[in-house]
Amino acid sequence: MVAVIDNKLVFGREQVLTSTQASKNFGEARRRARREPQFVSDRNDGIDTVIVGFEEFEAMAVELEQLREERLHAIAAARLAQGDADSNRKGIPFSYTVGRERFETMLEAEATDPISDEELFE
Repeated sequence: MVAVIDNKLVFGREQVLTSTQASKNFGEARRRARREPQFVSDRNDGIDTVIVGFEEFEAMAVELEQLREERLHAIAAARLAQGDADSNRKGIPFSYTVGRERFETMLEAEATDPISDEELFE
């Protein structure tokens, strides 16, 4: 993992490769990336690529998705609380949100449920 201070990445010189080094020694870059991220630098543009091991990438992707979900839930909770606090708020029936035909289809599917509540909650 890389440290972040004041919204900037902090890493050591040993983690920086030139694009030439990365292309000529890609196997070595991959091996090193399994331990810690490798930053590939182009002479003109600075660092433009990061090589990370799969486990670290997967962990970052999972954490990012969890944070996105948490943020979405927080936004939804805040909006619900705001709506609950508004005395002029009017509810919208579920059948309006999904459309009449789909709502009726859902009701029919629910009525013909092959598993009874007694079986489901044994």
